[in-house]
Amino acid sequence: RRLTGFDRVLIYQFDPEWNGTVVAEDRNDVLPSYRGLRFPAADIPRQARELYRINRLRLIAQSDYEPARIVARHAEAPTPDLSLSTLRSVSPVHLEYMRNMGTGSSMSISVMRGGNLWGLISCHSRAPHLVPFETRATCDLLGQVLSLQLTAREQADALAYRMELGGVLGRLLAAMARHDRFEDGLLREAADLLSLTHADGAAVVSHGRAHVVGLAPAVAQVEALAAWLSQTDDEADVIVHEALPSVYPEAEAFKHVASGLLAISLSRLHNSYVLWFRPEVVRTVRWGGDPAKPLESGTGLRLHPRKSFAAWVETVRGRAQPWRGPEIEAARELRTHVTNIVLQNAERLAALTQELTRTNKELEAFSYTVSHDLRAPFRHIRAYAELLKSDKGKLLDDEGREFIDHVLSGATSAGRMVDNILAFSQMGRVALAITEVDLGEQAADIVSTLKTRATKRNIVWDVGKLPVVQGDPNLLRTVLQNLIENAVKFIRDREPAHISLSATETATEH
Repeated sequence: RRLTGFDRVLIYQFDPEWNGTVVAEDRNDVLPSYRGLRFPAADIPRQARELYRINRLRLIAQSDYEPARIVARHAEAPTPDLSLSTLRSVSPVHLEYMRNMGTGSSMSISVMRGGNLWGLISCHSRAPHLVPFETRATCDLLGQVLSLQLTAREQADALAYRMELGGVLGRLLAAMARHDRFEDGLLREAADLLSLTHADGAAVVSHGRAHVVGLAPAVAQVEALAAWLSQTDDEADVIVHEALPSVYPEAEAFKHVASGLLAISLSRLHNSYVLWFRPEVVRTVRWGGDPAKPLESGTGLRLHPRKSFAAWVETVRGRAQPWRGPEIEAARELRTHVTNIVLQNAERLAALTQELTRTNKELEAFSYTVSHDLRAPFRHIRAYAELLKSDKGKLLDDEGREFIDHVLSGATSAGRMVDNILAFSQMGRVALAITEVDLGEQAADIVSTLKTRATKRNIVWDVGKLPVVQGDPNLLRTVLQNLIENAVKFIRDREPAHISLSATETATEH
C-alpha cells in the first residue's frame, strides 16, 4: 500500500467454487475493512477470471472514465484481441460495481499457482489514482514472487504431509500382511486407519457387512450408505463428499458424525468399501452482501451489480472440514494395495480350488471303485451265512448259531458302511437343490418309520418344534435320519429309552 499509494490493499483468495475470501488487508480510514468477508463467484465471472489468468496486472485509474472507440482503417479488418492490452476497457457492469463499492480506482495483480488463478492482490482508492509504469512493473514482479513462494510452500507442505501419511500407510500394509483377511488388519490398527485421512471415524464394509471404528454412524446406517453407494451411477474408485446430506438425505440423521465422507470402492458387485467420516462443522460465514443477490435486473436486458456490500452473516450447516489432496491420494493408494491383496488371494484360492477339485475327483473315483468292489463280497458272505443258518442251523449248537448271527450282523453293518461310502462318493456329482425344508415334517416321518421297525423296543419320543430352513431336502433328511438312528442304536440297554429332538435359537446362531 505504501508502494502504490492506494487507500486499501487486500489479498483475495478463491475457493474451489470460485467464491472469494479476503484473507489479508492493509488500509487507511478512507475505505471500510473487508477482511474476513466472502464474496460470491458471480462478482468475478468466468470471463473476467480468465483475463486475470492471462494478464497478470490490470489498472482502472478512474471508474467513471469515458471509453474510446477503436476505429478500423478498413471495414474488413478483424476485431483486435485486447486481452493483454493495458488500455483495454472494462465491462460497464464492473465499473458500476466499483462505484457501488465506493471506489474510484483499482488495480489487481494476479496470484498464480501452477498456471491456475489462486487469487488476487486488489488495490482500491476512493478517488481516481494513476500508478506509474515503474510501480506497476514492480507490483507485477512482487505478484510473481508471491506466486512462486506460494507454490513452493504448498508443495513443500504437501510433500511433508504425504510422507507422514506414507508412514501410516506402511504400517497398515504391514498389519494387513499379518492377517489372513485384510479387513482384520485394518480394524486391528484403527488409530492408523483414522490417521491415514485424518478422519474421526471409519468403517470397513465387506459383502455388505460393516465394522465401524471411532466416531461413526451406526452399523445399520453404514450398511445402508454402502448399499446406496453401490447403486449410484458414479463409477469412481474414490468418492469424496464434504456435504453428504446434500446428496444422501438419509445422512441428515447422522450428520453430527458423518457430514464428510471419503470412500474407496473395493467391489461394487459385492458391496465392499472402506469409508472415512468427518463430523459436521458449523461455520459462520460473513459475506460482503447477500450472496443470493449478486446481480439486479435493470431496464431492458441491462444487468446491474448489487449495491450493498454490508456484512451478511450466513450459518453453514451439514458440511465437514474439506478433504485435502494428500488424504485423497493416500486413500487411493490404500485401495490399490488392498485390490492387489484381494487379487493375490483370489489367485491363490483359484489354484487351491483347482488342486482340491483334482484331488476330490481322484478320491471320488477311488471310493467309488472300492465301495463297488466290496459290495459283492459282503453280499455273498451274508447270503451264504443265511443259507448256512437256514439249512444247517439245526445241526449246530447254540454257540454255533450265535457265531452265524455275528457273521450276519457284521456283514450287514459292513455292507451298510460300503453303501454309505458309495453314496458319499456320488455326492459331489449331484447338484444341490436348495429349497425350504420343514425339519419338523421330516423328523416326524423318520420317527414314524422307526416306530414301525422297532416294535420290540420301549422308546419314549419327544419331538419338539423344529425350524423351516434353506437346504437340500435329501441331504438334510440323511442328516436327521443318521442322528435319530444313532440315538436308537446307542440306547439299546435302556428300558424305557427316552429320545428328545429339539432346536434352539440364539442371537448369533441357530
